[in-house]
Amino acid sequence: MRQLSFTLESSLVQQFPDFRDVIKASVYSCGRAFKAIAADLDMSVSELSRKLTDNPADPVHFPVHRLPELVRATGDKRPILWLVESFLDDPDLRKQHAVDRIEQLVPELLALVKEARAADAQPLKAVR
Repeated sequence: MRQLSFTLESSLVQQFPDFRDVIKASVYSCGRAFKAIAADLDMSVSELSRKLTDNPADPVHFPVHRLPELVRATGDKRPILWLVESFLDDPDLRKQHAVDRIEQLVPELLALVKEARAADAQPLKAVR
């Protein structure tokens, strides 16, 4: 059995509230030509474009069973990480990480406030 461990640094679900949005971002920001991605998926450019469009009147959407091919074509794993974050993210754990981070920052912030106050208390000296 193989076990993976990783840390989700960014909040993809906040950045892309809808799964379709992260799929579109994956395609449009991967750095490859749209035509090349469509070819890798054995689709025409217009077919892929239609599948990625948010048109409520159009029943055609990107087929979920093609997601592994899309990830291979774009090299972008954000759709997978979006799913992981959506289903495995623990709000209590996220809150605890935020509290831990604040506790780390408080001493640094207090030191900066002290330094700023000390600088305000110093009289200005003329430079000759």
